[in-house]
Amino acid sequence: MCQSFKTLAKWSVDDYHRMIEAGILAEHHVELLSGEIVEMTPESPFRTVYGEGLANYLRIRLSDRAWIREARPITLANNDD
Repeated sequence: MCQSFKTLAKWSVDDYHRMIEAGILAEHHVELLSGEIVEMTPESPFRTVYGEGLANYLRIRLSDRAWIREARPITLANNDD
C-alpha cells in the first residue's frame, strides 16, 4: 500500500511580500502567520466603527504616552525559538 504525504510549504516574510507585489494575493484577504498564508474574513462595518471609537478613546486617555495604531499591517521579526 502506498502512502501519500503532503508537505506544507512555509513562506518567508520576503516571499509573502513578493507575492503581494506581484498581485498574486490581490483578490484574497490573507495574513502570513507562522509561515502559513491564512485567509481571513474581511472586517465588518461594525468592527471598523468599534475599532475607530476605541482607538480615539485611547488617544485621548493616553495622549503623548503612547502611539495608537489601528488596523494596519505590521511585520515582526521572525523568532524560531
